[in-house]
Parts: sequence; structure tokens; C-alpha cells
Amino acid sequence: MKGLPSTLYTFSDEFINAIGELKGQIELPINKVKFEYQKLNKLSWIIGEGYKVKLSEASSGFQSFVPLYIVSSFLAGPLIKKDDNTVKDISIDEEKRIRKEIEQILSNPNISDDVKQASLEFLSAKFTYSSFINIVEEPEQNLFPGSQRQLLNSLMEFNNRDKNNKLIITTHSPYLINYLTLTVKAEYLFNKLTNLPDKKKGPSLAKMNKIVPHKSMVPSIDVAIYELNEQTGNITLLENYDGLPSDENQLNERLGESNELFANLLEIQQVI
Repeated sequence: MKGLPSTLYTFSDEFINAIGELKGQIELPINKVKFEYQKLNKLSWIIGEGYKVKLSEASSGFQSFVPLYIVSSFLAGPLIKKDDNTVKDISIDEEKRIRKEIEQILSNPNISDDVKQASLEFLSAKFTYSSFINIVEEPEQNLFPGSQRQLLNSLMEFNNRDKNNKLIITTHSPYLINYLTLTVKAEYLFNKLTNLPDKKKGPSLAKMNKIVPHKSMVPSIDVAIYELNEQTGNITLLENYDGLPSDENQLNERLGESNELFANLLEIQQVI
């Protein structure tokens, strides 16, 4: 990993910490497969129906997705244990002291960036964090559209474990934007269904849960989608309609453009 960005070192450390705490097999949200880490020989396995393959020999989609899923789940996990009596909020004076230490580390011209990074990580390890800000870049890499939906639902579930969590995603996938719309619409319908009699809402809730699990739903007020204009470099907040993210964005426009170009080819075919 020599020469790679320091963020990859940090991610690698968190992945090692996460798999070190795993016990037995864990179920993954894609293709009904499970993940297993064997501590004795330090091997990661993908286990499906009738097959077992090392993660290092699995498809590129699984090699991208599995570490992301496991690390996100691992870091979101401690927030559930807030009833632990050993966890206490830090005082104002202690917070000021920590900020001062951070400023001293960052402003010191005599230490390298690597040492600064290591010092900050050592400092942060002393405290239990109160929220999880998960920044995920291009989670759709090497995944089929259906798998992208399962991954997004998982990331939304981890984010929903605490009201102070935040999920920030960068993407080039129109599928992810459309699947995000599903999580918003499902949350709206769920609130409507809760007021209906059990006999009427039961089947609808079961059907809706197959599309978007309740733990993955999100209120429209908590969603913001920004679009980067590749020509000007400007970033704009997309509008929403009745709480749903607008489909008038560059990713969907590119899909529409391909359909229009194909229609033009069909016109040429008719002439021929």
C-alpha cells in the first residue's frame, strides 16, 4: 500500500478491525451469499449455495462491495450500545482541550502528513464517537443494478441506526438515484399505512418491505441531491416534487439521450 492515499490506510485498518471481531458467518444482502473470515489462516471467504470462493478470487463487484459493507456495518455498530454506562459525554473543557491538541498537530510544520494522520487517529481512539458520517465514493462500482439497490438499502439501514448519522454518496449511477427515490416514497407510504386497520395494512406492509425494508426508509426532508455540472464545474441542489427527488438530472438525461440516438438510427434504417 506504499504511496497510496492515507484514507486507504485508515479504511484498511478499519476492515482489519471489523473482520477481527466477526464470529462465524454473516449474511450479505447480495445474491444470498455469506461472508466468513478465518482468523487462523487470515482468509476471507464468499460462501453461496454450492460454492465457496476466496474473496481475493471473487468477482470485482464482491471485492468492492464486501469491505464497504463490513466496515460500514462495523462503524455503525457501536452507536447502538449507547446504554453502556461506561460511555459518557465529554465536558466543554475537555472538548476545548481536544480541539487545541488537534490544532497543534495540524499546524506543526516539523512533522510529516503521515505522522499527523497517525497522531490524529491515536487521539480519536481515546473517545467513543456519537455519530457515524459515512462518506462513500462510487458504491455502484462493478455491481449489477439490482445489487446496487441492495447495497443502497444496507447503507441506508446503517445510517438510520442513529438520528445524528449522515450518509454522503458520490455516484455516476442513475440507478442509485432512482432507488433512493424508492426509499423516500416507501417512507411516505409507511406513515400513511400505519393509520389503517391491521387487516388492510398487513399485506401492503409485507409487499412494501420486499421493495424497501422499513429500516432503510428515509423521510424526504432528510435527503438532498447535488449535481455537478461536468462542463462548468458548478454544483447545484436538485429540486424535488412532492418530496421526491427530481428525475430531471444529468444521469437520467443521458439515458434519455441514448434512447433518442437509437431512435435516430431506426430512422436511418427505415430510409435504407
